[in-house]
Amino acid sequence: MTTASPYIPGHYLLQLMDTGLLPAATTERLKQHLVRTGLDPLQLSEARLSPQSLEALLHAWPDIQSRRLAIEFGRKVTLTSQGNLSLLIMTAATLREALRLYVFLPLLTNAVTLQYYETEQSGYLHIKPHSGSPMLDELLVLYACAGLERLATLLIGQTPPLHITVARDYGSGLSDLKKLLSLDWQCDGVVTSLAAPLSALDIPCLHADSLTHSRLLKQCEDRLTRQQQAVPLVSRIRQLLSQPDTDPNQDSVASALNMSRSTLKRQLAREHTHFQSVLTDFRKENAVRLLLGTTLSLEQIAEQLGYSDQTNFSHAFKHWSGMTPGQFRKHSR
Repeated sequence: MTTASPYIPGHYLLQLMDTGLLPAATTERLKQHLVRTGLDPLQLSEARLSPQSLEALLHAWPDIQSRRLAIEFGRKVTLTSQGNLSLLIMTAATLREALRLYVFLPLLTNAVTLQYYETEQSGYLHIKPHSGSPMLDELLVLYACAGLERLATLLIGQTPPLHITVARDYGSGLSDLKKLLSLDWQCDGVVTSLAAPLSALDIPCLHADSLTHSRLLKQCEDRLTRQQQAVPLVSRIRQLLSQPDTDPNQDSVASALNMSRSTLKRQLAREHTHFQSVLTDFRKENAVRLLLGTTLSLEQIAEQLGYSDQTNFSHAFKHWSGMTPGQFRKHSR
């Protein structure tokens, strides 16, 4: 697996085996498989599991409802479930600070990205999977939504007023699981996000420890800086697209990255995506952010996102969401 290849930390599989959510026979088969391959739990905990290997395991468990499993697994999250990031998150001063720390998620996995931002009313944590497997992307989204909802409660010792929005790409199959979901889940969104009012974000965390937190924060910043020396191409493209002078077309982006169009296409294929998909995801996420978090006109937003005019932006947004940008802004406020 290359640095850019998506991976899931092995400790998540160990945690799943310990939850009791899997049939006993399945857990036993997994343990026997580990014995045969010579992997002890410590080695598996440090391993990077490819999406393909996890997808193969899920296909080998025909008696398991994978969507239900992902949600129930998320509900089993503990304060130590986040691997090496656990203590950093636990010692944060407030819920806001804890959510912002997911900027360090690339130190744990590169199969999903969590991006935090605030509007005048709320804080949002966008959840974007990019495992390269549509099946696993859906499960990562459901696990993350349920897990973050549970983790927020553990961090502050009370149930915060969160609103979960699952993008329609991943929420369309949840109609038979409504009993598992709280009333604050919406399953037909444009993007997937967790939202909390600003007042809830100021609630202090139970295990806040400024000295320990400062030390761990510095360590994570140093590690992330070193890791970003080999930034995946998708991340580099998104960074370019966020700059106001970038022309959002494939030729211009390839030129800015000092590569040919064909090389850009080939390298993106290695990361299991293509340029139009990266551009669409970028525009979709930022359209939601600008519509909810600013008072910019639709024409100004269209210009910021690189559309030739407001009409093209409106057509694209309606294709994503089923409503116009104006309707979305009015409906979401």
